[in-house]
Amino acid sequence: MKTKIMLSKDFCEMEAVKYVAFRYGTTPERVLEHYFIQSGIIPSNDRHAMDFCLTPNEMALFHDLGVQPSMVEIN
Repeated sequence: MKTKIMLSKDFCEMEAVKYVAFRYGTTPERVLEHYFIQSGIIPSNDRHAMDFCLTPNEMALFHDLGVQPSMVEIN
C-alpha cells in the first residue's frame, strides 16, 4: 500500500518545522510525515516506522499552526 500526500510547500518552509527537523537531524518533509503518522492521518509504513517520535508539544504546535494535507491518496 502506497500513500501519496499532497501538501503545500509552505509548511516545509515554516521556521518551526525546520527547527524540529534540525533537532532530529532530518528533513522538514520527514518531520511532517511523522506528524501525519502520529496524528493517524496516514498509516505507518515499516520502512521509516518510527526512527523518532515527535513530542506532545511538537504535535500540538503543528496542529495549532494548521498543518494539514490538502489531499491523502492511498493506493
